[in-house]
Amino acid sequence: MPDSPSPPEQPPLRLYLVGGAAAAVMAVVIALIVVLVATPVYRASTDVSIRPRIADLGAAEASARLIRNYAAWVDSEAYASRLPEAERGGLSDGEIVRNVRTNGDGDRLVVTIQSEDSNAARAAATVNGLAALLVAEVSTPERLNARERGLEVSVIDAARAPGAPVWPRAEVALPIGAVLGALLGVAAIWLVWPMTRTSRG
Repeated sequence: MPDSPSPPEQPPLRLYLVGGAAAAVMAVVIALIVVLVATPVYRASTDVSIRPRIADLGAAEASARLIRNYAAWVDSEAYASRLPEAERGGLSDGEIVRNVRTNGDGDRLVVTIQSEDSNAARAAATVNGLAALLVAEVSTPERLNARERGLEVSVIDAARAPGAPVWPRAEVALPIGAVLGALLGVAAIWLVWPMTRTSRG
């Protein structure tokens, strides 16, 4: 009997296209399932401005130090324990600390408070509650009424409940899944093809 013809050394282009497309579709389906099943994460944030009323280098430096100190304190369980129950939404002090991130920007003279939570309304309430506590803490008569180094303390924009999660995001997950699936499909064909030639040889 004549020998059966061996497969070509390289897979045909059509096989790459079909295999890559099939793998991309499967990856998109998996990504869609993850998006639908995974617990969403919402992010809310606000800024508290702490700046001197009079433009003065010494006052600005003092405000920058104050901002850095308070940013570190806001991100602590001792500070979280002061948050009223209505604004913590059932979270413990430790859970609040895990959800919250703060940053003291000495150049912009603001403390940024950010919370990530599976509940959008609770993320905003937590941030706004912590910001209100910070404003009340900093706004002592001595700091506000000092003749030369008086401060202006305020929340720049109160946080609102985010309408969309930061994770998972379908508009990001699905295209990435399609591209990765297609690449993996093509790579699998390229790796497996020499084995088919060997088995038929």
